[in-house]
Amino acid sequence: MKKILVVDDSETNLVLLKAILEDTGYDVILTNSSKKALSISRNHDVDLILLDLLMPEMDGFSFLNSFKEYYTSTKEIPVIVVTAYANAENIKKTKDLGAYDVIGKPININHFLYKIKHVLDIEMYR
Repeated sequence: MKKILVVDDSETNLVLLKAILEDTGYDVILTNSSKKALSISRNHDVDLILLDLLMPEMDGFSFLNSFKEYYTSTKEIPVIVVTAYANAENIKKTKDLGAYDVIGKPININHFLYKIKHVLDIEMYR
């Protein structure tokens, strides 16, 4: 079973994404802290990270920078940014920092699940 780490400071978003992902058959780990997400990603066998951009303490940009640059054991884990701020500038910046893709909020569930399946299928063949 594929394991997905969801990082979002909104309890509502965490509950919603967990329900959607578990109903689809994924194992889900939740955190409302980017700093905790760095630790979780190093200590658990995570297949994918879903990351919000606007987070307290450490925003999504800082997370991506730390995650991809300083943690060689985790830098191959794909990250999909899930944000209400999916404008061209943020999309470019997140991809430059190593994000695999960006999904805008509010999410379209079918599109969301398609993108997750797609990235996990690609990663399976690496």
